[in-house]
Amino acid sequence: MTGRLAKRYARALLELAREDGNLAAWGEELERIVAAFEEPRLRLLVLSPVIDAAARIRTAKSVAAALGVSTAIANLIGLLAERDRLVLLPEIARWYDLLLDDELGRARVTIRSATALSAAERTQLVDVARRLTQREQVVATTEVDPELLGGVVLDVGGTVYDGSLKTQLARLTKEMAEDGA
Repeated sequence: MTGRLAKRYARALLELAREDGNLAAWGEELERIVAAFEEPRLRLLVLSPVIDAAARIRTAKSVAAALGVSTAIANLIGLLAERDRLVLLPEIARWYDLLLDDELGRARVTIRSATALSAAERTQLVDVARRLTQREQVVATTEVDPELLGGVVLDVGGTVYDGSLKTQLARLTKEMAEDGA
């Protein structure tokens, strides 16, 4: 239920952003405000039912004002605080990003490798992601994961292409065990 509610908020916000012509800027503001509310003491203050509701609402609105976010994002924060739904904010931001990606025709991919990639390797993997997603614009995030031992893992919209040495060794071990049984 909360996922659907978050998606509805995100969809409404995207409509407003489209009308205002600030699609990407509002997404960045959402990211900033989500990051601010992730601070443990602030999170506890604005989400705790033990804290007076009026104080939670004032605090949430003050954070939005201090970050200098647009009126629409500040209004969203106020509305969520008043309805005791600030807990939905990270999910709203996630849905907003997904809807914005669709709107702009772009794909997000995560590239994990055992060691840092060279610029050429990263470019090749982004080209692979373009072909897989059939989208011209690809936003790639790279991560170094030494546990992979070698190779890369490409996550394209939830579909994982695992070419890591760790997975290949696990597959080989399984095959050898099955052959020996």
